[in-house]
Amino acid sequence: MAGFLLSIRPDGAAEVELLGEGLGMDVLVRRDGSDVLVVQGDRLTAEEPPAQAPFDALTAWAERAHSRYCAVLVREGRATLWSDVGATSPLHWARSAGALLVGTSAGAMLPLLGTPAVLGDAGQSLLPGGRFAGITAVPANSAVTVVADAYGDTPVSVRRLAPLPDRPSATDPDQAVRTVRRVLGEAVVRLAADADEIGVSLSGGVDSSTVTALAVRELGAPAVRTYTVGTPFGDEFEQAAWLATRLGTKHEEILFGPEQLAAMLPGMIRALETWDVLTLQIAAPACFLQDHIATGDRRVLLSGYGADLLFAGLGGTGGERAVEAAVVAQTFATARSNEFHPAFADARHAAVRHPYWTREVMTAALDIRGRLKVHEGTAKWVLRSAAADVLPAEVAWRPKRGIHEGTAMSRMFAAALGSDEPAVQARMLRDMATEIFRDGGSGAVPGDGVSAAGADDTMRDRRQGGTR
Repeated sequence: MAGFLLSIRPDGAAEVELLGEGLGMDVLVRRDGSDVLVVQGDRLTAEEPPAQAPFDALTAWAERAHSRYCAVLVREGRATLWSDVGATSPLHWARSAGALLVGTSAGAMLPLLGTPAVLGDAGQSLLPGGRFAGITAVPANSAVTVVADAYGDTPVSVRRLAPLPDRPSATDPDQAVRTVRRVLGEAVVRLAADADEIGVSLSGGVDSSTVTALAVRELGAPAVRTYTVGTPFGDEFEQAAWLATRLGTKHEEILFGPEQLAAMLPGMIRALETWDVLTLQIAAPACFLQDHIATGDRRVLLSGYGADLLFAGLGGTGGERAVEAAVVAQTFATARSNEFHPAFADARHAAVRHPYWTREVMTAALDIRGRLKVHEGTAKWVLRSAAADVLPAEVAWRPKRGIHEGTAMSRMFAAALGSDEPAVQARMLRDMATEIFRDGGSGAVPGDGVSAAGADDTMRDRRQGGTR
């Protein structure tokens, strides 16, 4: 993967090590006088960062130039670390032997801590998502400033980069539909603009179908490839193929079996740096697709992930405020989960872009009141109404199916791990992670080089929803 590890000595001198190779993400290292800027991101433009610019100008450049990114600026003895709005490119920091370490891979930092790796779990919550003791993750949409010549783990400051709505206020249904239609369309245009061909993971549900239709409108059907992943336990091949034919995309159905999942799991744990069973269930179909289509050339993929979280795809009970609180809680939990981690895709030369998880779409969605998200018993009413402009009605208003129903990931994991008991699965995955990160997370990972496509060749979600 194309990541970085930055070591900053107490005198402010900084050394940068690049981590692996991958075509999905770029790493920019810019030395400007005593300043050092390091950015990992999926570049959308050739615009270079402004020289010796104020921090706010650098964050604005990073937003314009990337679909997703994380960055660190070393200036005047301080390091400021920041992430994009959803922390879709995780960034971590730690202290070791007087040095301040900043890196995109927590696993790569482990050997430098001088202590055995300590893995967290849901009960310990050593880190957001339960990762490693001694390593701290940068929160989504936040800038963390740390003094290089200091002891302890307390930052000088942690501040929000740009405001997201603290409480939704939009109540006009027509205006809300127009806003969602506009910002989502603009997001797809921006994320597809630099690609000659683009792939979309298509389930046939409203989320991924809307992204597909917008991509076709922007690039034309011949430039869009759609893929649907199914398992022996469940698939959505029929509805996805129907829409692909209607839109005119080049379409492929891919069968994912328990044997392929078992071979892929160690590589997923190493790349995503999580052993949480629900996170892995959510990520598994996307990782299998990325592995299956890897050719050695750079590929750009659009995802429909995130819409269920922002637009109350599960409906909700307890009234409007309960729906709104659930949206915020689910969005926050996902930003901490590593579900969006780019490392697995990057190692397969794929750049995965998430239109629903852009700042503009998130801002618009979080400002919409719950009564427009769950309206007259219909979940995601405002998104479905906006999608009706580009989708057939039977797709825009298709009843909700979660990823655990569409691809039956809970049954896949039971078959791959030999148990359907959540506690047993959690213990097995944690044991697997312990072996992977035992020596500090360095070296080859069993199964990481195994093709998941396998002989067939052809989730339970934390929120009981998932990619649609």
